[in-house]
Amino acid sequence: MFKQRKVRGAAAGLACVAMVATAGILASTASADDTGTDVASRKRAAADGKAPAGDKKMLAAAKAAAAKAAAREKADTGDDTVHLVVGFKAGVEAPAATQTLGAAGLRAKADAALASLDARRVTVPAAASAGAIAKLRADPDVAYVEKDGIVRATAITPDDTHYASQTELPQITVPGAWDLTTGSAAVTVAVVDTGVTDLGGELGDALVPGWDYVNGDNDPADDEGHGSAVAALIAGRGNNGAGTAGVCWQCKILPVKVLDSRGEGTMGTVAAGIKYAADRGVQIINVSLGGYETSTVLQSAVTYARGKGILVVASAGNNAVPDKMYPAAYPDALAVGGTDSAGDWFLGYDPAAGFYGSNWGADWVDVAAPWCTYAPSLAGFANDTGGEEDDKDNYKYFCGTSASAPLVSGTAALVRSRYPKATLWSLQNSLTKTAKQTVTTDFTAFGEVRAGTAVTTVDTTAPKVTGATPKQSTRFRGAVTVGATGVTDTGGAGMSYGALYADGKYVGRDTTTPYAVKYNSGRLNRAVKLQWKVYDRAGNSAVYNRTLIADNKVPTTKITSGPKNGAKVKGTVTLKASASDASGINRVELLINGKVVAKDTKSAYSFKIKVSKYGKKIKVQVRAYDKVGNSAKSTLRTWKR
Repeated sequence: MFKQRKVRGAAAGLACVAMVATAGILASTASADDTGTDVASRKRAAADGKAPAGDKKMLAAAKAAAAKAAAREKADTGDDTVHLVVGFKAGVEAPAATQTLGAAGLRAKADAALASLDARRVTVPAAASAGAIAKLRADPDVAYVEKDGIVRATAITPDDTHYASQTELPQITVPGAWDLTTGSAAVTVAVVDTGVTDLGGELGDALVPGWDYVNGDNDPADDEGHGSAVAALIAGRGNNGAGTAGVCWQCKILPVKVLDSRGEGTMGTVAAGIKYAADRGVQIINVSLGGYETSTVLQSAVTYARGKGILVVASAGNNAVPDKMYPAAYPDALAVGGTDSAGDWFLGYDPAAGFYGSNWGADWVDVAAPWCTYAPSLAGFANDTGGEEDDKDNYKYFCGTSASAPLVSGTAALVRSRYPKATLWSLQNSLTKTAKQTVTTDFTAFGEVRAGTAVTTVDTTAPKVTGATPKQSTRFRGAVTVGATGVTDTGGAGMSYGALYADGKYVGRDTTTPYAVKYNSGRLNRAVKLQWKVYDRAGNSAVYNRTLIADNKVPTTKITSGPKNGAKVKGTVTLKASASDASGINRVELLINGKVVAKDTKSAYSFKIKVSKYGKKIKVQVRAYDKVGNSAKSTLRTWKR
């Protein structure tokens, strides 16, 4: 679906992704009359100074953060090693993978999460990297080899301490959603970031045990501040008389540290963090980070999470460009851009630094949320001596799509809290269907989220299934194709699939209507209780029961009169047979010397045989078929002529 765009990285000898710029310049949007409704028109207006300048305090904070990010972007790390991710083909066992790496002179770092994605991480001297890559790619067990690109947090610039200053929440109608739900402890959002520290008690009992992939331990404390701000936006305890309010007050947070104290990490580490979170029962994963170079292992981790029904929400980046940011641009992630206070594409311009703002593109950015928020600041709390003035440093502006993404994750968590059975499709549909399209139409696919209506837009109407085939009590042998009929969905979600069960055990499913699944009865000879369960994309279901009779028992048949075995025969002889079966007899066949020479469909079964037609030695049998296709032969008789 998306084109993959690679950019040159900053580290020597390693193809890294370009760093995401931190907070852009806050500027109010120009009106449609001034700038038009497309990105190009808005950029021209901003560069010409026609766009309003915006709040000076927030503008200064954004400029400072942008300058810091630009300096870090240009810095040469001087790294003389290359980090690789080696993906192995399905079915390659761990010993074989270890042997392959050893043959290339490499040893994988222990990482169960990546191993379960059929991948390993290794480090190789930069001078030897080309040879190692070539050798690995030539191995038949290796699916891919890629350099482990760098990802960075997508911005932080906090300011202020009061909920009244959290204008981003009314902007996306979060208070309206609170009228219906403030969250549920049964909903957990993973924050894959710099770790999480509960600054000022904002999170209370929200945190559950997580993992630190940077230091390799179970203490994912935040040493940068970015992840803590993200977590507070999602699940900061509201209505408690202190600090700020998160979107989902009652929800839980699973902290997963994948970025270091500089807000940086690698694609492989992020992939491991996503896989870790996906295996721990979360419903939503927030990834406020990214890079411009794609990664197979990172995409695999996002796809893995989606396969488990988890919504992955990722920030689109802050360089005011259409270039795709990963993991946001992967089809299995929900990409989030940033809006200004007017609910349109956030764009800032500075003559010295150029354009800043949310990355854009209706072909890959799905929804948007406010670019600037208020959140707790690690630096402020670290320096707080308890004085009244110091408290003002504890909360600052938090700007960038890093702030936009958790507002969307929190909204999704509210939806899941109100509708515990809501599927991944339902969560995503509630966000996209209710979003308000921005004036700049080529910014996102759906627009700015609306929490107040998102929590009311989940399809809870069950689909219908009114029949099944074959008919009730139909007898069958072996395998039978069972169909579901009269399947309709009136709730609007659309049908997802139908699943067939036999005696309560899963048989199989079909995703294309009309649904049909083959059931194999094996050797059963009894009634089988079959049940269709049909599901719409919102997870609602309906059932229809049908009982069929498995008949795998052969009929009884024998020759009742005629020349006995070993008899001498001449002329024309008469042979009579009997046959019986619970399902009824379809026909009886006469076999002479192994070939069918006559058939009879009515009892009693009788055959006249002119023996001169069949040689000196005649082998005679009768074979009976019941009405479902089972058959049996009589005892063989041999005659002489």
